[in-house]
Amino acid sequence: MSQVHLAAVPLWIWIGAGIAAIPIGLVVLAILWEARSRRPVLQFRQDGTLFELWHSRTLPRPTDVVVVPVSTDLKLIAGSALWVRGVTADMAQREADHAAPRPVGDAVLVAGARYRFKRAALAVVMNPSKQYAAEWMRDALMRSVALAAELPASSVTIPDWTPDLMRQPRGVSEHVRRAETTRIADSLTSSALALSGRVPVVRLWVRDPLAAEIYRSHLLRARETHQAVAA
Repeated sequence: MSQVHLAAVPLWIWIGAGIAAIPIGLVVLAILWEARSRRPVLQFRQDGTLFELWHSRTLPRPTDVVVVPVSTDLKLIAGSALWVRGVTADMAQREADHAAPRPVGDAVLVAGARYRFKRAALAVVMNPSKQYAAEWMRDALMRSVALAAELPASSVTIPDWTPDLMRQPRGVSEHVRRAETTRIADSLTSSALALSGRVPVVRLWVRDPLAAEIYRSHLLRARETHQAVAA
């Protein structure tokens, strides 16, 4: 049987194949450029842990564990929790249903999403009345990281919890939204810094530009407070 040699392929076929490959190459280059050009808003190291604050509409980096807030019934119905439910094709919710209910301050690991995160940690920060407290946030975050360490996990991503914890977030004024975001950011950044030395990388992920600036100022303030206490 005769073999087809590359030299026998007409030149016009080579030219056509090259032209067809250009769009694919441009797409690949665009993806690589976006991945390399994105940088955290804030980055610092404390007690062996690298802290990063990201402002991005999409998950900034693949991570081992994403921590989202839930109530004692473990329902993923709003904000980042609803996002986890969607990207895991409802698998996270089905696993959560088998583990519910859980007390405030506790946490549960459920299914992850391929290429995004290995597992999702459901941090129980709300009581049955959907009320939350800074102490519950801290305890549930600590419990989430303790569970993540058993995987083990080298990186933990914490989205902005404001859309999860606010009641009727779309129907409030900008003033109320800012006040509630400030309150949540204050508790969440303090709780996040308490993870120093417990996990190599902690990423705070914020989508809203207003929230990003609030988180940045509170993270800097919390870091200064932590350093003053440590000194």
